[in-house]
Amino acid sequence: MNRALSFGSHRQDLFVRRIPLFLSVLVLTAASFGYGVKLEYFQIVPEGRDFVVKWQMETEDEVREYELTRRTPYSNQQFVKVQALSAHGTGVPYEFRDDQVYKSASDQLDYRLEVVYQNGLREVVLTQSVNYTSTAIRRTWGSIKAMFQ
Repeated sequence: MNRALSFGSHRQDLFVRRIPLFLSVLVLTAASFGYGVKLEYFQIVPEGRDFVVKWQMETEDEVREYELTRRTPYSNQQFVKVQALSAHGTGVPYEFRDDQVYKSASDQLDYRLEVVYQNGLREVVLTQSVNYTSTAIRRTWGSIKAMFQ
C-alpha cells in the first residue's frame, strides 16, 4: 500500500512541478498571438537645426503608445527617452520634431522606436542612425569655395 501511495504522490509531484512550465509556455504563446505591429515607413529628416522623425504603421494591434529614444555621444551611449506618443491607429503618420539635439560636426545620432502594448510588454521596432554635418561647416566650405571662384 505504501508503494502505491508513494508512486501516486511521485506522479502528482511531477505534475505539480510541471505546471509553472506549462503555464509560462501558455502565457508566452497567448502573448504572441493578437499582438504586433508592422512598420510601413520610418524617416529621419533634418530641417534646419532640428530633426523631424516620421513613421507610419501598417498594423497596430493592442498598442498603448510608442516611445522614441535617442542615443548620442553626449548621452554616454545610452538611449534616452525623448518622446512618448499615444497610439492613434493605422493610416495616420506619427511625427516628432526633435529640437533638443546638441550637434557637432560628424556626430552620429541613433533613434530607436519602441512599442508599448496594452499589457505592458515592450518591443523594439527599429533602430536607425543619422549622421549630422553642421550647417556652419557647410557655410564655411561654401565661403572658401567662393573665394577661389
